[in-house]
Amino acid sequence: MIKIDDLDFKIENRDILKNINLNIKKNKFIGIIGENGCGKSTLLKNIYRSYIPQKNKIYLDGIEINDYSIKELSRKISVLSQNQKISFDFTVKEIVEMGKYNRSSLFEKKNYENDLDEALDKVGMKHLKSASFLTLSGGEMQRTLIARSIAQESKILLLDEPTNHLDVRYQYQIMDLVKKLDKTVIAVIHDINIASRYCDYIFALKNGKIEYEGTPEEVIDSKKIKDIFQIEVEVIKHPLNNKPIVIFL
Repeated sequence: MIKIDDLDFKIENRDILKNINLNIKKNKFIGIIGENGCGKSTLLKNIYRSYIPQKNKIYLDGIEINDYSIKELSRKISVLSQNQKISFDFTVKEIVEMGKYNRSSLFEKKNYENDLDEALDKVGMKHLKSASFLTLSGGEMQRTLIARSIAQESKILLLDEPTNHLDVRYQYQIMDLVKKLDKTVIAVIHDINIASRYCDYIFALKNGKIEYEGTPEEVIDSKKIKDIFQIEVEVIKHPLNNKPIVIFL
């Protein structure tokens, strides 16, 4: 679904991304890990065009991403960024409705209200659809924003540290929910053990380059994690799912 060919990206003559090449297949859960400042969020922003990539570098369904209009791209990709600040006192339902703006004649659609209820029901927020978004807990806000992406009906979901600032219970609740969606997911994840548990494939960035890539079992070993994060670790297998677990020494 997404192909990137030799992407370089600079900000004020500073190299942020260098020689990025990747292919992402449909309905895979892709993780991006690495130290702060290594280019993880910048890579996502190039994909959803918050930053404008160079011509003929990023392709979506075989079409160069700059050839999509904003509305066309929003039909393909939904985004949950790190800090989505919403200042106005919208209800939960109104937040989810925002995901429908890219659809023509959306209010004429017979099952419009059913679509909203279904999206809210999937994230366990239907009972709060009349509540003020600003009164929600962090986990409830994240679930509402994911419901918005479901209502958007895009096939690709980009997540930038979706569990940041959440309690442990909400971290796994959100990731369980995203894993069950029928979407291609690309997520910047700061917790290596969460990446190991949920991702089908991982790209590990270092100094703006893809240093390692592969399945969690291929990427998460003590030598590679030390190289990426500059810290001594031991990697063991989870006793139930056999996924690698990082223990910090």
